[in-house]
Amino acid sequence: MGTPKQAPTPLRILSASVDASLNHSRALLLRSRGFEVVTSESLDRASEQIQTQLFDVLVFGSTLPRDTCWHLAAVFRERNAKGKIIEILPSPWAAPKNRPDATVVSSDEAEKLIVTVCDCRCSQGKRP
Repeated sequence: MGTPKQAPTPLRILSASVDASLNHSRALLLRSRGFEVVTSESLDRASEQIQTQLFDVLVFGSTLPRDTCWHLAAVFRERNAKGKIIEILPSPWAAPKNRPDATVVSSDEAEKLIVTVCDCRCSQGKRP
């Protein structure tokens, strides 16, 4: 008899957005695929969560102000240099507010966000 296989640790995601209902919907989508998701609708709360918990991925909602994106990215990268940042863009023509590792256009979010998060997981050396 071999050692029982342990289920892979779920990817931990912080979803930051000022739009609470959109953030809630995003969290439900991600949780339905087995990811562990924490949401935040304020800069202070997101900063606190990043400082006290370890996240693999930070998702920026398209409604976050540029300064908030930069601040959260700096705190996140300092805490987890291997972590990935995904930014939701309001349109295909919008420029990112930060230097994310990946972007997803909001109109494609339901389809593309899961794929993008899975790509981040693989790039961190974790199995999907």
